[in-house]
Amino acid sequence: MTLVPAFHSINEGQKPPARRVYHNNDACPPGRDISLKERLTGTGSFRLCEDCNKLNAQGR
Repeated sequence: MTLVPAFHSINEGQKPPARRVYHNNDACPPGRDISLKERLTGTGSFRLCEDCNKLNAQGR
């Protein structure tokens, strides 16, 4: 596991509020699906992605 600086998709704000997330783990499949040119740095005041949360808890 490698924690990375928090990032989120440029399109995250268009999702319903309950589905808006940020990522901080480079092993997160949904986070890896966001191309570098579509990433914004920071949490965007969104909640941590469930996949990132699980990976972080598992130390991966």
